[in-house]
Amino acid sequence: MKLPALALVAALAACSSTKTDTVSQDEAKNLLLDRNWLDVYPKTERDHLFVYRFVPSMGGGVFQDRTLFKGTFELFSFEATGEQITFTLHETHDEVTSPYTIEKVEGPEPFDLKLTISGDPRGPKVYYGIKAETDLDGRLLEQRIAAARAAR
Repeated sequence: MKLPALALVAALAACSSTKTDTVSQDEAKNLLLDRNWLDVYPKTERDHLFVYRFVPSMGGGVFQDRTLFKGTFELFSFEATGEQITFTLHETHDEVTSPYTIEKVEGPEPFDLKLTISGDPRGPKVYYGIKAETDLDGRLLEQRIAAARAAR
């Protein structure tokens, strides 16, 4: 009798996870652009993070593998619908098409958006963003990171 009760408790726990709300395909296509998508929010200057930016006005996007002061980047071209992103990776000449979703979430702080790229060609498949951010040139990310560092 204990095993079915444990199974029920496990099922209920799975159903009570953090509230998420997947956005429509039209909204996803708009939210994807001109925003910093981070896998983690850095708490120290040595924290490692991955960052995506999809910036059509600059002709493509950038993927960063970095800490606050050091890192590498890769420029790429992309086409995005509300369902998938096609990455053109110029250095390797690879073209990767991957489904993606954007959800409204409550955290981790300070994030309220979650981007999942199922077949991410470069980093982890889950990234977080801030809906109110419209950081067209990446300057706001640098300011936020500097403010977080100064607050320590």
